[in-house]
Parts: sequence; C-alpha cells; structure tokens
Amino acid sequence: MTISKYFQFSAAWLKDSDDVAGICLRVGGNVISRIADTKKGTVRDYFRASSTSLALWLADNWWRLRWETISDSGLPSVDWRLRHELNSASGGALWPPVMIFSVGDRIAFAPSVGKRVVEGPQSYFPFKIGMVAAAEYERELDSFFDAVLGHCAKTDDGNALKILLKQITTERNDPELAGWRRLEACLGFDPDAAPDEVVNALVELEEIAGEDGVEEAAHAAPGTGAAQSLSSVIEATRESKVEIDLSLADSLQRDWNLPSYASPWEMAEAAATELRFKIGATRGRLDHTNFADIFKARWNDLKSATETARELRYGARIGGETKYRVALQTLTSKPHDRRFELARQFGDAVWQKDSDFGIVSRSKSDRQKFQRAFAQNLLCPFEHLQREIDVNDPTPEAMEIAAKKFLVHPSVVRNQLVYKGYLPFENTTEEAEAA
Repeated sequence: MTISKYFQFSAAWLKDSDDVAGICLRVGGNVISRIADTKKGTVRDYFRASSTSLALWLADNWWRLRWETISDSGLPSVDWRLRHELNSASGGALWPPVMIFSVGDRIAFAPSVGKRVVEGPQSYFPFKIGMVAAAEYERELDSFFDAVLGHCAKTDDGNALKILLKQITTERNDPELAGWRRLEACLGFDPDAAPDEVVNALVELEEIAGEDGVEEAAHAAPGTGAAQSLSSVIEATRESKVEIDLSLADSLQRDWNLPSYASPWEMAEAAATELRFKIGATRGRLDHTNFADIFKARWNDLKSATETARELRYGARIGGETKYRVALQTLTSKPHDRRFELARQFGDAVWQKDSDFGIVSRSKSDRQKFQRAFAQNLLCPFEHLQREIDVNDPTPEAMEIAAKKFLVHPSVVRNQLVYKGYLPFENTTEEAEAA
C-alpha cells in the first residue's frame, strides 16, 4: 500500500530515457504540476522535463530556497526571481509557474508574480499558495535528489549534480558552516557572495540579539547594510524611555486546541482570544486604559513616548525576565498605529517565549506574520467586528466607521474581512500573509 504524502516532489522516467521524466509537484490538495494539453484534450498531474536540470537548479539554490523569504514590498527583484521562480531553471521546459521561498520553519509554494497561465497547446491549472513544513521539504528534496542520482548518475549532468550535492551535504552537516550559509541566504546572497565583514558583524551581534533575532534582522533589512541597521536599532532601543512589562505573555496557557499544521494567523487569533478572556475584555474594543494595563503602563506615557526608531528599518525590544525597553517607529500623533505596534511587541513575546530581544518589521517571516495577526485579532476581533458591520456588504464607509469604533486603522478591518473570506486577496503577497 502506498502512503500518501502531504508534499510530493517525484519523478518517473520515460521508457529508454536516462534524463527526461514525468515530474509531479504536489502540496496537500494542490497539484502544482497539473497541466492541460488542449491539442490532445488531456489533463495530467506531471510535466515532462530534464530531471537533472531541475535537480541542479534546486541544488544550486538550496540555501536561498530554504532560508530566504519574499520581499516585503513591491515586486521581487530579478535576482530573487532567478533563485526562487522555477521557470528560471534551464532546460527549455515548460516549468510550472511557481515560486518557492522560506517563511521560517515552513516553505511556501506560491503562484509566480508574473503571467500565471501560459498560452499554447499546454497550460498549467491555477493553484492556491501552499505551505510545507521545512523539515518535510528537506526530506522530500533529498529523496528527489537520490532518485535523480540513481537514474542519471552516468550522464555528465548527473556527475555534476553528485559533486554539488556532496558539497551541500558537507555544509549542512557542519553547524558553523551551515549557520554561515543560512545567514547569507537570509541576507539575499548566494553561497560565498556575502561580504565577510557583514556576516561576521551579524554573528557578533548574536550575543545581544540571539541567533533568531539576527535572522529576523537579516530578513527585515537584507543586503550589505544589515549589520549597521541592527546596530542602530539596538542603540535606539537602549536610548528609548519606553518600558513595558510582558509578563502576561508568559502567563498564557496556550491550550488552543489547534491542528499541528495551524497557520500563524490561526495561532495568533487563538492567542489574542485567550488574552482578552484573561483580562476580562470579552466584548467590544479595548479602550486606552485597558490596553495600557496589558503592559502595566499608563496610556499617556506610551502615547507620548519619543519614537527612537522612527528613521530606522524596524523597531525592537530589549530586556530580560518581564521588563523590556522598546524602540518605537510610530508617531505620537497616530495613537491607533502606536497601539498596533505595541500589540505586535506583545505578540512577539507570545511567539518567541523567553527571548530577550525581538524586532517588529515588515518582513514576511512567520514570526512577523504572527505579530501582525495577533495585533489585528486583539484590537479588532472578527467575532466583535461582525456585530458592527455587515460583513456581506462591507462598504468603504462602513469599514471606516468600524475602524474608528475599534481604534484601529481601516486596513485592519479590511484584513479581517479578507482573511475570513468576505473580501478577495489583492495579490499573492497578501494571500501569503494569511497562509
């Protein structure tokens, strides 16, 4: 009996072929490789292509596929697309229009940002974004590599693949080298392409920010300026007069009764619901006093505090035990935005328990997605929102009124309606935020 796998990246070689195979790519119920042959009037779940060309592309980009996330704004760069969009692989095949990227401990398979449907006698079916546990992704790719080597070892490309995979295996099995490669990828560099001084500077900052904090910083501000950005944020945090208590985050029981594959959004919604229940805010908006009480602070102090990270790439918190000093980015003149930023800091303490350092950025990692979702569900729970607005006819005017009611930006109301299926996603990046 064949056991069905959630994630499948498999090849079945054509008769008498030492390279060309029928290749199937499946994520859960999404068959990303499903293709229609209009000339023959058939539909199949695999595409035909050079297995070694595909394996070489996956191996060449192994570190960036595994650790680099998608850009936080606008279209991805040409360099990013070459490393993450499958149709950039060589071989002249009609590759599936899919991009592969990391969000932390999961790997995303999303429709390419460009033209999704190829005109001609063969075309791929559209598919929704899918997420795969990173450990499962690595196991399935290793299995695919083994299968290709076993079938194509005698070819020139097969020999080149064998050499490349041996190098990658050596890197993966060496903790120090693997950490270096991982950080290079988070910064958006190919192996050995990142300046040594940048990586070394970030490694030194792990003493303050921790390994996870440095990785988040690399996602938030990739490139050669990453270490300087992190140093500036640390300095701004130490200079900040804002102090918050996050002991409530540690007190959450986290008994959320969620499936093991729950998304950051689902976990954040459950966490926000538990916090509201714990503080007795089971209905309606959180007023300023109740909100500030979460941090054991006064709202006037939080509202009027200087935004020491205003000109920086992201904000942060530094502390220990329960007390943290926070570098804020939001203006004192925009209290709704400040509430959201502070709620994200609380959410980060829920996500990364017992961490002395955390950042709030625009990056697309699961950690940042959890923060944003937590803040939205804490300040504007959908259960409460649907009592204030006709979710089946959410006009801009109605959303504006609801936002004022809950003391949030109108985008928070819209996002709740989008993620609950009452409004459509505008693009792949927005869809990935909810996955």
